[in-house]
Amino acid sequence: MKNDKKYSVTEICEKLNISAFTLRHWYDLQTKQIKDGLIDKEYLPTPERDVTMKGRPRYWTEKQLKELKDYQSSITYGRNGIYGVYSNPNHKETKKYKNSLTNG
Repeated sequence: MKNDKKYSVTEICEKLNISAFTLRHWYDLQTKQIKDGLIDKEYLPTPERDVTMKGRPRYWTEKQLKELKDYQSSITYGRNGIYGVYSNPNHKETKKYKNSLTNG
């Protein structure tokens, strides 16, 4: 397993065709759901951190990349999806958005 290819944030984002912001948002949402008690455990793979390098970059294995692809394919897009409040062009007018401002 030591010879597994490891992917940086940039490489992961290129392979998933997403931005680094989107990847960070996936992990932020997971953390918020755990904090709010909506889920018990993490559903996204935990990347390895290289603590010897400045900025402690994160790296994902091939298996973790597959898990992220599976997660990506399970996302419901549009205004009714989990990220709908952010992908809806009129999201600032939605009740869900206004509630998110008052609830945290």
